Amino acid sequence: MTPLVRPNIRAMSAYAPPWTGLDRTQYLRLDLNENTRALPEAIRPVLERFWASGAASRYPEYQAFLPRLAAHVGCAEENLIVTNGSDQGIEIVLRAYLNPGDGMVVAQPEFPIFSHVARVIGAAVQGVPFHADMTFPTEAFLSAIDDTTRLIVLINPNNPTGSVVPLQVIETVLTRHPGLPVILDEAYCEFTGVSCLDWLARHPNLILIRTFSKAFAMAGLRLGYVIARPELIRELYKVRGPFDVNACAVAVASAQLDHPELWKGYVREVMEEGKPFVEDALRQAGVKFYPAAANFMLIEPDDRDEVVAFMKRNGILVRPMVAPAITRTFRLTLGPLPEMRRFMEVFVQYLEKRMA
Repeated sequence: MTPLVRPNIRAMSAYAPPWTGLDRTQYLRLDLNENTRALPEAIRPVLERFWASGAASRYPEYQAFLPRLAAHVGCAEENLIVTNGSDQGIEIVLRAYLNPGDGMVVAQPEFPIFSHVARVIGAAVQGVPFHADMTFPTEAFLSAIDDTTRLIVLINPNNPTGSVVPLQVIETVLTRHPGLPVILDEAYCEFTGVSCLDWLARHPNLILIRTFSKAFAMAGLRLGYVIARPELIRELYKVRGPFDVNACAVAVASAQLDHPELWKGYVREVMEEGKPFVEDALRQAGVKFYPAAANFMLIEPDDRDEVVAFMKRNGILVRPMVAPAITRTFRLTLGPLPEMRRFMEVFVQYLEKRMA
């Protein structure tokens, strides 16, 4: 007889990435909010040195990386713990704070890892729907925090909606509930230029989560980090394993931080050229989209599934949304101007074909 796992696990579905089994290297990948370009050539020597050094056969060490990361972030080493992608950062924080039956409040639709991990733990997810225009549901969110709440999650900007959480709302949550941990997911802060890092001094319940997957083109290497007060970081080290982050990711990240002009140049291309181009083109085409703060947006055409299929047939992947409030939309990763011109070229072909 096969042993059964816990009932809450049996009731769940596995988190399956879209296009599972598809060779995505054959497409322009605008579906997963990845950096649309490969690691810069300037980083290649780091990979070669890593391989030649034999470091892959040794357990990783992180202490030499922490001062470099701290200088980049603008905090002390004691405020940091590196993780295997921001997904693990989310997991170790939730595991540190949530017991079965505890409440977690989050605006939805949200980055699904939060609810997925909470349900694995057996916690109760209190999802607060975004407004129909995808703006943050301030009053409903504040009202949802009650005596059962043990963890509050804010994602700024929110993935997948692109919505901004007003800074005054974040301040209100932190101030009203000083005894509750408040996660602030800042995965896209390089694109928005907005962070609450400076608030750590006056809000000991604030926990920031960031990633190297987006602006730094390192999604496949899996590196993230948590920023919090030192007393909390010490507790998180008890939850994360000692060797969970691979040494190659740390080596590449260190090189990226030594060459900020590379990732900053990519961000500038996306936010100052590619994004405005797509927004203007969609307006001219009369296609509905939702304003977004970072390097992605929700687009709502008249026939979402046909658009997604047409894009795929023409070598472009976009992400059809499945959350109840946004099933008519697809999410588009925004990239530099050449990639965005290609996207709009194919999209306009579809629109013209449909009107013919």
